[in-house]
Amino acid sequence: MKITGEMASGLVALVQVHATILQQLRVHRNICQLWGYQKLFDKITLHREEVSIQLDSLIMLMLSAELNFDLQNLNKLNIGQTVEEIFVSDREMAESCKEVALRLSLIANQNIEIRQICEKIVLIHIDYVNFISQQLELVRQMGTQMYLATRC
Repeated sequence: MKITGEMASGLVALVQVHATILQQLRVHRNICQLWGYQKLFDKITLHREEVSIQLDSLIMLMLSAELNFDLQNLNKLNIGQTVEEIFVSDREMAESCKEVALRLSLIANQNIEIRQICEKIVLIHIDYVNFISQQLELVRQMGTQMYLATRC
């Protein structure tokens, strides 16, 4: 399968943003573990595993299509210094990835394999954004200290 043009550049952009998310989640996961927030650590770990699976699918697709890509220059990480900052930066990154995947799925309407991968990515990030939005609302309602004491 030969991938060229707009679809190729879309795949490269999606791999890059997905790899960036993976690194950001790794750091946030470790921060939560260090702070002793096991429930949050577990949730981020689960999401990181889902992202990793989809990134592997994208990379395999690109390798099989002999498409050149560079993972040396990832997007800027935005590491949170508080739980709220972690939530906000992860939500922004997930929204960004979801948008890239949506645009690519529209371009790839004739390529079922790429479209299916993009649709999975969109669903994974929608679920994570919904989770984060719920958690931020709980922080707002309960206050940070109560939230951390009861939910993390």
